[in-house]
Amino acid sequence: MIVLENVGKVFESEQGRVEALKGVSLKIKRGEIYGIIGYSGAGKSTLVRCINLLERPTEGRVFVDGIEMTAMSERELRRTRKKIGMIFQLFNLFASRTVAQNIAYPLKYSGLDRGQIRNKVLDLLGLVGLEDKENSYPSQLSGGQKQRVAIARALANDPGVLLCDEATSSLDPQSTLSILKLLKKLNAQLGITIAVITHEMQVVKEICGRVAVMEDGRVVEEGDVFSVFADPKQRITRDFIDTTSNLSKIYSLIDEDSPVIQLKPGECILKFRYLEKNISEPLVSTISRRFNIDANIIFGNIELIGGAPLGGLVVIASGGSDDIDDAITWLREKNVGVEVILDARGVSELSDAERSVKVACFL
Repeated sequence: MIVLENVGKVFESEQGRVEALKGVSLKIKRGEIYGIIGYSGAGKSTLVRCINLLERPTEGRVFVDGIEMTAMSERELRRTRKKIGMIFQLFNLFASRTVAQNIAYPLKYSGLDRGQIRNKVLDLLGLVGLEDKENSYPSQLSGGQKQRVAIARALANDPGVLLCDEATSSLDPQSTLSILKLLKKLNAQLGITIAVITHEMQVVKEICGRVAVMEDGRVVEEGDVFSVFADPKQRITRDFIDTTSNLSKIYSLIDEDSPVIQLKPGECILKFRYLEKNISEPLVSTISRRFNIDANIIFGNIELIGGAPLGGLVVIASGGSDDIDDAITWLREKNVGVEVILDARGVSELSDAERSVKVACFL
């Protein structure tokens, strides 16, 4: 549906040359919700504007529904863009127009008569759940309601693609969740292809099937959401995961020398990570029974992504040293990632400095 081939974008200014995109290639399938995530300055907003040619790439090609956008004239682009809806962080509504007038604006030159436009607007109001706001003005709406109006306006010309550029960044958590549910509904009901540009990890987890991670103008990691977030290859992806997980708090506790992580001889702190979608076995209770060890959970962060558990646990394990090693081996055979954070087995034989060393062994 959307194909980018080696897309680059350079901005020239008095301050110098800025290379915003560097050889970006990706494919977004028809009917999917695809996430593009990155911190500010990563190039993601420039990328989404290159999809509908609001920014013309310096190099590379862009295809939407089999048509090469980069080969079009400006006149052809204006016609084609009508089938590519776009919503923004700040809604971009006309303050002096009613909700109905805002939604009707893209239909001004559609060839529809007044009655047809009104019926279309009413249908769109019903679709986004704002039937009672037809005559309201943007100043009378909440942030979530304003974004619903913006979505309805973006759908006025029945687009096959909806581009969402930080569409929930200015909303409170409850409004964000309601907008994400609406986007999922529109995707399922209309079959519309949605590209979500965001710096919020939770947005991607909530609605996207696949994701691209951007850094410094490049796509550095890409794949289905579960695989990318269960077993991240890049540091930037791990940083994003930490923003929505409390598992990383263990490192703060270590830095603070918290009483929580003061280990007794024979104990160690382990971090488990789910790496597969089919993990259903009760891991903690199984290793406790099978290997005769105690596992005290310090932190847990497990959520369902596409019906599969994603996340992990941080536990203090105590028992025989060989039993703990056997439990770690068993977990890894089950394709569970295990990291030994602190180890006090054989503590009497270690120096004080050695007791506090962190052993990172992602497998």
